[in-house]
Amino acid sequence: MSDAIANAIQQPAPGDLVVLFIVDLSFIGQGVFRFTESVLDGEKVRWNGQVFEPVDIEAEGFEWAATGQAPQPMVRISNVKNPIFSAVALSNDDLLGATVIRIRTFRQFLDGQAEADPEAIFPPQIFKIERKSQFTKSMIEFELATPLDQEGRKLPARQCLRDTCTHRYRRWTGSGFDYSKATCPFAGTVYLDSLQNPVAASADRCGKKLSDCRLRFGNNAPLPYRGFPGMNKYRT
Repeated sequence: MSDAIANAIQQPAPGDLVVLFIVDLSFIGQGVFRFTESVLDGEKVRWNGQVFEPVDIEAEGFEWAATGQAPQPMVRISNVKNPIFSAVALSNDDLLGATVIRIRTFRQFLDGQAEADPEAIFPPQIFKIERKSQFTKSMIEFELATPLDQEGRKLPARQCLRDTCTHRYRRWTGSGFDYSKATCPFAGTVYLDSLQNPVAASADRCGKKLSDCRLRFGNNAPLPYRGFPGMNKYRT
């Protein structure tokens, strides 16, 4: 804890507490999301040179128990005004394993304030997204876990499908391909239907099999296939 924070919490009126969240999705190529549950005079929150978008969010369970048990916080983010985060989550394996950093400071230490100090924060709390626990029209809820809390974890964290790729393929719009929601990186000029027959660009569909990946990228190229072709069937 910084000296500035230590001094502030000793005061009768330490200031308005501001809670910031950083969600790192760079491991899936989606960059870093920054948001806050605080709204200051109707303006976006700025800290350490970065802008944090105010969103409707509920967060609970960050406190450590006296027994030493690791916390499992819950974070609920509204879909009503800003559905972008939910859309990214649903198209990227529910963001399992993404890093979530919770930062707490006081208003007077934010950028633009007289006492601005990016080092004046409580110790950052770092978690991983463990699972998507709820999804409705109005919100999406995640359960978090500390990086050290690995009890009962199974690898990999997502469902294993041997013969099916979970990538979202590009979509034909009538005049070209739409890649805005695609996760498959293929952008070539090989056009095949789901049965691997040559077709026009407008009928291009991926059959989601390893052989479809090879026909598009080549036999000797690195394949972005998301299935697990090495899995074997077994009986217990």
